[in-house]
Amino acid sequence: MQEKVSQFKTDPITIEVIKNFLVTTCREMGIAMMHASYSPMFNEALDFSCVIFDSKPEMIAQAEFCPAQIGAIRHTVKWCIKEVNPQNLNDGDVVLTNDPYRGGCHLPEFLVVKPCFYNGEIIAYTANIAHMTDVGGMAPACFGTQQNIFQEGLRLPPVKIYINDKENEDIFKTVCSNVRTPKNSYGDLKAMIGSLYLAEQRIKELVEKYGIDVFRQATEDIKNVSERKMREEISKMPDGEWESDGFLEDDGVVPDKMYKIKVRIILRGDEIIVDYTGSSRQALGPPNQTFGVTASATYNAIFHLLGTEIDFNEGCYRPITIIAPPGSFVNVNYPGACVGGNSDTHPTTVNTLMYAFSKILPERISAMDGGTCGCIAIGGVHPDTEEPFAHLHLDGVGWGGRVDHDGNDSVFVKNGNCGNTPVEVYESRYPVLIEEYMLQEGSAGAGKYRGGYGTRRKVKFLADTIVSAHTNYHVLKPQGVFWGKAASNAQLKFRCGDSTEFRTSKEQFNAISLGKFINLTLHSGDELVWISPGGGGYGDSLERDPTLVLKDFIEERITLREVREDYGVVIDPEKRAVNMEKTTELRRRMRDAHQRG
Repeated sequence: MQEKVSQFKTDPITIEVIKNFLVTTCREMGIAMMHASYSPMFNEALDFSCVIFDSKPEMIAQAEFCPAQIGAIRHTVKWCIKEVNPQNLNDGDVVLTNDPYRGGCHLPEFLVVKPCFYNGEIIAYTANIAHMTDVGGMAPACFGTQQNIFQEGLRLPPVKIYINDKENEDIFKTVCSNVRTPKNSYGDLKAMIGSLYLAEQRIKELVEKYGIDVFRQATEDIKNVSERKMREEISKMPDGEWESDGFLEDDGVVPDKMYKIKVRIILRGDEIIVDYTGSSRQALGPPNQTFGVTASATYNAIFHLLGTEIDFNEGCYRPITIIAPPGSFVNVNYPGACVGGNSDTHPTTVNTLMYAFSKILPERISAMDGGTCGCIAIGGVHPDTEEPFAHLHLDGVGWGGRVDHDGNDSVFVKNGNCGNTPVEVYESRYPVLIEEYMLQEGSAGAGKYRGGYGTRRKVKFLADTIVSAHTNYHVLKPQGVFWGKAASNAQLKFRCGDSTEFRTSKEQFNAISLGKFINLTLHSGDELVWISPGGGGYGDSLERDPTLVLKDFIEERITLREVREDYGVVIDPEKRAVNMEKTTELRRRMRDAHQRG
């Protein structure tokens, strides 16, 4: 246990004012990036995160963008600055890196960092990390079944992309020469860098108002307040050890091989140790997590449970220790592939941690969400412009039921606040037609509080298109908790040529996996159907309020068979009413049968 956090030297009002100013600045960075960027990953999905570090460097502020990146950025900014060495940084420099093995998430996440100088010395760093749609490599938009980092794309160590407030043309040329959509990549990088300059200006305004000494002391106190609050929350839980296992159904390369995420939570006073020893060895395919991803997933789960009133900065990370053995599924060694770990393994890691915490905080956890981002990457040449395109599409899933509430429908998984690409944007920028987009009937896991519903999307291709995917839960199902039932599986199917039948990737293309493959060729007129999983149920479904079951039936979310078999409710479909007498009797018989079984 660490020594007690020292007393705060800045008055509480000034701490709050400076803290809120810095957080608002991070939000302003994100808004600037959204409006200045080129690709839908930035201006629609908002797949980026903006932060401010002090001179140590430790994070002092972040905005509410993508949890997967925010957890990793705590490490990757520090390691980046340490490698470059602050003595080699000058006013007007900006450093760029996307190396997953240097604390990052995965190859598409580009990090830019700018030192903020005041009176000739560094007083802070502004930084953001953002998902670049295409990074070269085998597959348009990166996602697929690559087997090493070289197949995934261009990897950059920390390099100066701006020197003395001017572009380092060699680096820009290197990036733009290695991607399929150089205009978008150039524009998105400029949006990222522009946001750093905006934040730098705001920090200087703050220092001019309060003075450098107050600024420095306040940032220390901001971190210490968060640390104290986090330790107080942790200390409310009992000391002990709790374990849980989670599984990924395959890696897209080795047929039918599952991979285990082993979690052991150790609570000691006001500290948490999360130990992943016992997890599977790293996979040949791309679902492996880097250390940055595993750390981020750990923080993500803990903050979901404990951090509702805590400001997220370096302080709240201090009581958390992570053990992730190198060469394992949760800490991939170079040159292992890892593009899928940040997007599609991270949710399972969070869910696994939630299961372990369910034994300590049952009222705070939820059942499993759909557990996949639905990463479907497309690329080709647009017939109208004759220019290359690359796009990564994301879709929502059902979230798990909670202690007093149903899960949300069609919400992105817990590792990101990302939105999917609106139909109008998708159709106007790429040669596709969205023929269907709706909630998927019957996809939610039954429970006293059911899970949320996944979605169904049917896409018709209007030109020859290369399609790759990295998705999960085609074989495994998102599980319920406390006798709640599992949700539906994901489905990804194709109708090609003159056929009227939708077939899986295994049936149509002889792929190894139902949900992970690379560079399949779809022709004009071919169709794809993606059905995302629902969320698991919370609690015994026979305890669900029958009027809520009736409501779901009237809204065509569940069938009469599911009404009866999953919930033990008897409905008169013509009167649209519950027969309470028959429902009570049916539920009694179902409970008796369950006890005998």
